[in-house]
Amino acid sequence: MRPLAVLACLLPGFLSVPLHAVEAGDPASRLDAMSRSFRSLDYHGVFTYEQGQSLSSVRIAHAVVDGVEQERLVHLDGEQREFVRRGHRVDCEHAGDRLMRLDPAARFAQRAQTGVAGAQLGDHYAIEFDGSERVANHRGQRIRIVPRDPYRYGMNVVLDEASSLLLKSETTDGAGRVLERFQFVDLQIGAPVAAAELAPETPGAHHAAGHAGAEEPAPFAWTVAWLPEGFVATGREVRSARAGGPAVEVQSYTDGLAVFAVFVERTAERPPHAGQASRGATVSYVVPRDQEHLVTVVGEIPVETAQLIANGVNFPDATP
Repeated sequence: MRPLAVLACLLPGFLSVPLHAVEAGDPASRLDAMSRSFRSLDYHGVFTYEQGQSLSSVRIAHAVVDGVEQERLVHLDGEQREFVRRGHRVDCEHAGDRLMRLDPAARFAQRAQTGVAGAQLGDHYAIEFDGSERVANHRGQRIRIVPRDPYRYGMNVVLDEASSLLLKSETTDGAGRVLERFQFVDLQIGAPVAAAELAPETPGAHHAAGHAGAEEPAPFAWTVAWLPEGFVATGREVRSARAGGPAVEVQSYTDGLAVFAVFVERTAERPPHAGQASRGATVSYVVPRDQEHLVTVVGEIPVETAQLIANGVNFPDATP
């Protein structure tokens, strides 16, 4: 699961809208403000990320310098790992970066930045205020997000009352069970972030740049016959797999809250049957198609949704 070069800038001009202009009585507007605050504010702290039976603690530092984001995430337990991001302009959204990262905690730390308007989310989710909650010594406003169909998960989020920054988030299934939980345990908002907090320390630190990388292999033809309503494509990438191996084409999608990707590989090395795996809210479903393709759907969606999407991938140029 690695970075996509997403070209679309979904939030041009949002910096002209002050965060304090958000109406407190409108939960959809609060979600719009959340997508801006996560990218436009300086903040640093520690959050926990619970996914299934796994719990990790991560230190995050985020700053905006001359309109460009800088971010560093460091795991505080287990193997020493860190993720550094540089060079993304605050007014340009790279939705695939959240989905296609090595580290699910790094991915989740920025899922709030999708940039799809709350009004559009309201077509597919019921959004309502659900009281208040204190998180990491910040007073927060709780919002409940319930899907209007069975093809996506729900969420409970807590936003800082002053800045709308995401303080806590729970991803829930149709029965209301919590599948994943993100929560700050220590957080400073608006205080200057020292340059040392943004500088990598681990030799193997993963870096993401705000520009396209090396030349990509030529794409091959495929389409998706079915998607849940509201999901839109956010970028397609063709990448080489291992040296000398087949190319893999990746298309990412989002509805503004959920994110998933379709991986298509042309290869003779295919499993005989479909398979699936899940961890928390993240599912991976793989199925061989026709005589030469392998399709994998990975994302924060129910497995039944992943199955429908994967089985709807078509290949106009496939060998009969």
